[in-house]
Amino acid sequence: MNRTQGWGLPALVALLQGCVMPPPPPPPHHHEGRPPPPPEFMKACEGRQEGAAVQIVGRRGEPIDGMCQRTPDGRLVFTPAPPR
Repeated sequence: MNRTQGWGLPALVALLQGCVMPPPPPPPHHHEGRPPPPPEFMKACEGRQEGAAVQIVGRRGEPIDGMCQRTPDGRLVFTPAPPR
């Protein structure tokens, strides 16, 4: 008996195992490849209604104007106004 014949079946099984595994689940709350909004953006809209005007303080202490909008998953999140 040839010694290489004993490795054929286990190698084939290992190869096929990689082919039949399901793909990993998508990451939660990521839409269109964008990361989730910062926690400060969600806190800014707590207790407010959709469309409410909001001003938050940026990382450098500058005021940032925007409004509360719904995300595709239904959360209310601060959305900065477009630059002028």
